[in-house]
Amino acid sequence: MGAWSNSRELTRQSWAVLKDNRYLMAYPVVGIAAGIVPFGVMLGGVIFIAANRNWIGWGLVVVGVYLLTLVGTWIQAGLTVSAAAELEGGQSSLGHGLSTAMGRFGRLARWAFVSTVVGLILGAVRGNDNGGIASVIFRNVLAATAGVMWQLITFFVMPAMMLDDLGMIDAIKKSASTFKQRWGTQLSGGVRIGGLIGLIVILPAMLLLVAGVLLTTAGSVAPGIGLAIVGLLALLIGGLILSAIRGVFSVVLYRYATRGVLEGGFTEEQLAGAVKAKA
Repeated sequence: MGAWSNSRELTRQSWAVLKDNRYLMAYPVVGIAAGIVPFGVMLGGVIFIAANRNWIGWGLVVVGVYLLTLVGTWIQAGLTVSAAAELEGGQSSLGHGLSTAMGRFGRLARWAFVSTVVGLILGAVRGNDNGGIASVIFRNVLAATAGVMWQLITFFVMPAMMLDDLGMIDAIKKSASTFKQRWGTQLSGGVRIGGLIGLIVILPAMLLLVAGVLLTTAGSVAPGIGLAIVGLLALLIGGLILSAIRGVFSVVLYRYATRGVLEGGFTEEQLAGAVKAKA
């Protein structure tokens, strides 16, 4: 099965699981609501930086980024718990998943801290596009490559923490070793999931948003703002769907990789081809 075809089928099957358990879509919605205050902290930092109060501003930005990451980690943990229960034929709920995640808050907070630090390091490597074009290209390629590999080897951290009750360090080791044992070390890309959502929802949403901004700056304020609002809403909806799909699929792929279990209507061929390895 080709890469695009496999990604499309994985996304469709994950969406089918979501349709059967629609309350799972409430997780990213709760995440957005819970992230309002942390986002405000980060925005306040940006305002302080613009006012040349840099040390206060950067401190607020870092704190805001960490709190946003922590909220996202908590939501992802709850979704993992509920998705696992539903796939096993049991029952769960939004409250059950979030309360279970809260019971393991310490390890989630540590994982959010590590994720924040890695993100800041990758941002520092990427830099601010100053310097020669060769230097800028090299830094961006290096940061992008490192980011993809980090996301890949830590893809199973959340299922390992929440389903196998591992601590953060052991979960990172389990995630990396699972990929090595199932797909080897010669990996050439990330997990193939969500491409269909990006193509039919997120990409058009971004184009609408850009078109709205261009129309507004060209003087067509009313239609420009209208297009921008539609684009933002579509982008938000696409992001919510993609977040939920990735959460469900991480559980399915983890249990396939560690236990050989096929569930949620996925096939052996689909899951085996979910990660691309070099020939």
